[in-house]
Amino acid sequence: MTKDELLIESLVIIQKQVKEELSVETGDDEISKEIREEYEDVLELLGYLVPKIKGIESLYQELEEDEFAFIMECLENYQDNFIIDGTNPQKLKEDEEKYSLLSDMMFELYDSDEEEA
Repeated sequence: MTKDELLIESLVIIQKQVKEELSVETGDDEISKEIREEYEDVLELLGYLVPKIKGIESLYQELEEDEFAFIMECLENYQDNFIIDGTNPQKLKEDEEKYSLLSDMMFELYDSDEEEA
């Protein structure tokens, strides 16, 4: 898997996770409504940005600074909550490789972002 493929896969997974979180947030109280609105805003922005992203280079070419920051925040949260499935050796190996690639990609994105500044 390339870093470009991992980036796109990660963003699709993030969208799916936000949709799942939104679907379970069913309370009628004010806090639940605010949470739903926040999830809906995130989904709307992801729905707008993800189709523009074809790979790592497109993060720099297609996105505005605030959009880039939003995508980075989403990727950071995804990385922080990445689950390595240790239930079978093959899945464990795949997840460890994916997490390692994700970490490398994030490091490079931070490094490139600092160079741009």
